Amino acid sequence: MKTILVVDDNTDNRNIIAQMLKISGFQVVCAINGLHALEVAASERPHLIMMDMAMPVMDGWTATSHLKADADLATIPVIAVTGHVTQNEINRALHMGCEDVITKPIDFETMIHKVRRYVTRQMMVM
Repeated sequence: MKTILVVDDNTDNRNIIAQMLKISGFQVVCAINGLHALEVAASERPHLIMMDMAMPVMDGWTATSHLKADADLATIPVIAVTGHVTQNEINRALHMGCEDVITKPIDFETMIHKVRRYVTRQMMVM
C-alpha cells in the first residue's frame, strides 16, 4: 500500500485530507508542522508528501527545502497544499522543490488525481 504523509498544523484540514486519501486506498501518516514532517519522512519513507505551507515551528517552504537537500529524502515528491494562491506564492513553492500545488479550498477529485499521478511516477523510480 502506498503511504502519503499529510502535513498540516490545522487538525480539521489534516483529518479531512487524510480521510479522503484513506477512502481512495492510501495509507496515511501525519505531521503537525514542517519539523515534525522531516522526522516522519525520515522514519516512514512515504511515497508522497502533502505539505501545508503556512505552519508554525517550521513552515512548508523551509521543510521542503530541507527534504530536497537530504539525499535520502530528495526523491519523495512534495505537493504544496496552500491558501496562498497568488502566482508569486505558487512559484515560490515550486522553486523550493514542490512538484505541484493544490490550492485551498481543496477540490478533492483534483487532489486524488494529482496524488495518484505522482505516486505512480514515484513507484517507477524506487
